[in-house]
Amino acid sequence: MQEFKFLVSGQHVRPHDGYTRNDCLAYMAETAADAVARCNELYPDFVISKVEIDETKVEVVRLQSLI
Repeated sequence: MQEFKFLVSGQHVRPHDGYTRNDCLAYMAETAADAVARCNELYPDFVISKVEIDETKVEVVRLQSLI
């Protein structure tokens, strides 16, 4: 069971005032369908236009001494 970081792009559309905002939301999930389902659960007014896997290299943070 491996999880991937999915980038879900689309628009927030508020039905009560018509306000829209472009956004890209990130979700850790096993499949794209799981990521879309989580997005729809959390943001029902978010209109999804694209879903892709984020394959950027993870930056490792190293602790440094302050002395």
